[in-house]
Amino acid sequence: MASGKEVIKILHLEDNKDDVELLDIALKRSKLNCQLNSIQTKGEFVKMSLTEYDILVTDYNLKDYDGLSAIQYVRSKSPDIPIIILSGTVGEEMAVDLLRSGANDFILKSNLKKVPLAIERALRETSINYERKKFQKELVEKNLILDTIFDTSGDQIFLKDADGRYLKVNRAFCEYVQLHEAEIIGKTDYDLFPKEVADRATENDEFARLSGNPVTYEIEVKTTGQRTIFEINKRPLVIDGEVTGIVGKCLDITANKLLLEDVIKSKSILSQAERLTRSGSFEYDADLDLINCSSHLKHILRLQIEGDTISFRKLAQMVKEDDREIFNEGVNAAIDNYEEYHNEHRFVIRSNNELVVRYFKIVLRPDYKHDKGGRFYGTIVDVTAEHENQIYLMEKQERDRKELARELHDNLGQKMNGISMYISKISDDIPDNKDLKKVKALAHETIDDLGYLINNISVKQIEEHSLEYAIDKLISYLPEKMKVNKIFDVKEDQLSPFVKSQVYRVIQEVLNNTVKYSEASKVDLTLQQDGGILSLNIGDNGKGFVVEKVLNGNGLQNITHRVRRSNGLINIDSAIGKGTRIIVKMPIS
Repeated sequence: MASGKEVIKILHLEDNKDDVELLDIALKRSKLNCQLNSIQTKGEFVKMSLTEYDILVTDYNLKDYDGLSAIQYVRSKSPDIPIIILSGTVGEEMAVDLLRSGANDFILKSNLKKVPLAIERALRETSINYERKKFQKELVEKNLILDTIFDTSGDQIFLKDADGRYLKVNRAFCEYVQLHEAEIIGKTDYDLFPKEVADRATENDEFARLSGNPVTYEIEVKTTGQRTIFEINKRPLVIDGEVTGIVGKCLDITANKLLLEDVIKSKSILSQAERLTRSGSFEYDADLDLINCSSHLKHILRLQIEGDTISFRKLAQMVKEDDREIFNEGVNAAIDNYEEYHNEHRFVIRSNNELVVRYFKIVLRPDYKHDKGGRFYGTIVDVTAEHENQIYLMEKQERDRKELARELHDNLGQKMNGISMYISKISDDIPDNKDLKKVKALAHETIDDLGYLINNISVKQIEEHSLEYAIDKLISYLPEKMKVNKIFDVKEDQLSPFVKSQVYRVIQEVLNNTVKYSEASKVDLTLQQDGGILSLNIGDNGKGFVVEKVLNGNGLQNITHRVRRSNGLINIDSAIGKGTRIIVKMPIS
């Protein structure tokens, strides 16, 4: 359709050449920027592409056609193209019929000078009609989209006028109040809801209306014992700078709110439990190397940080330097294998402006619910008092054993030696007495067993000689068929007495278990020192066992307990028919 300075393309249906020429003259005189294309017959007309023209000007009376038929044909093909009828004979009544049938204007041929103005008017009206239809179509589409959004939303959406009366609501709103939309339109909140709910709604409507700002509030509704919590968002509807109403959305946040309340309650319970157990909890993201700490974890570690997050590296720096290598190795292995880690370590924390050493038990467990892995949950428990008590009991146990060994050696041992001497003297006087020989052999065997018992009860061999000497003594008591390959590379003067006694007890327990259960013929025993770390590696070629089945047995539990009380790591590797290997690492002090 032509607009502005574009050429107006006119299709002229006229079978009289004189009339064609007269119209052409009238158009040229008018200075109308147009292009006239005249045709004479119906056959030519129906072959024309009407979309190429802006307007049709047609004679009413043609030899093989008429204006009314032309109107009907055009309207069936191109409803929007304007049509002007020219005639010299049609009366007023017929002209009205033509206009009703779809013609935009009717002009007598005796008044052709009016045609240019009629063309401009018809094009202008057509353009206006086109824009109006386009706008109406867009409006219908937008209303359809709005209605679709309204009705497909699970939230309650509503529109009110300035007086608080509902103009439009969606399906969710209707379902909640159990009324049809027609029953809601025109009503206020006081007609639909309890007074306290309506009061809050009216108060917030007024705020949005007077301030021109959106408002959000929550309200709790109780019906038939059921508790429902809504979050309501309201925004003033502004048209031409004037607030004409309120548009709003009502969300049911009951589930989220109850979940939040449960979380708050759980955190409160957790916080109380942490205070009672001197523990703190955390969540660890291994990919980001970040720990999200509970408030009580920050308290027991005396963390002076903003927020609740620290890096695991910073936590590791708090571990006593003697334990740090073992701590890092154990944690990194758990992270790499996505498995559980638990151990006891010494931490250096600041208390009352002083650096003090505290014992903490750390437990790190994978979050198997997290699809991508790399996330752990954990606890850190202050076990200083328990640890010190255990150390005291272990040291007391060693003292008691030492006293018992001394008692056995000085009392029973001396008596057994005396008995052996008397038996030997009598045996020498009566050399052929077989019973006497048996008693003599039994006495010597009892003295040997007593010596073994004394050595096993106490760590006297370590105190009087050395750790290596004590280990060699243990090996000497093993069956002759069991060959032991020993490597000892330790600076004993750097080991604390406690560590010496504990590593000795671990070796003693392992060797005892090997003799009792393994049926091994060969044992490899390596004890080495690497800086501040003592490493023990004991392996055999015995029948092996399923670790998970015997892990809770007294023997392995005692070994594990000693290692962890020494702030160390232990790894037990065994399988049926493949022997057993136990690897222990602990700080030297």
